[in-house]
Amino acid sequence: MEMSERHHPQRLSPPAPFGALLKREIAAPRPRLVESDDDPAYLKLVRQCPCLSCGQDPAGEAAHVRMQSGAHNKHGGMAKKPADRWALSLCREHHELQHKIGERQFWHDLGINPLLVAERSWNQRDDLVAMRAVIINAIMERNK
Repeated sequence: MEMSERHHPQRLSPPAPFGALLKREIAAPRPRLVESDDDPAYLKLVRQCPCLSCGQDPAGEAAHVRMQSGAHNKHGGMAKKPADRWALSLCREHHELQHKIGERQFWHDLGINPLLVAERSWNQRDDLVAMRAVIINAIMERNK
């Protein structure tokens, strides 16, 4: 068979098996950390901390932060209550104000990153004195 008689180019390697050229998953997705959403003991401690807005001690209420943040690995959904680890201490008056003006505006006006404070407070969940120190430090930093 001469070169002029060939109509199709020749393959250099055998063909790939069916589906082999489809995109492959590079790495398995990371498993999400499983944590209990409800922690009544933690909420009891949160209520014993000062109000982040006015400093009333104890605040008496635990306000759940609903804002989402990839940086803090905080995800949620519509009409889904956040895990108790994202609760912060507010007095009744400021908790109602937060709902009235909106969460983002409330925390912006206070000059507090609620996700950061909630994360720090959660990390001290076994020590009420340390939790109160986190809240008091957040209040002090806000006033600067």
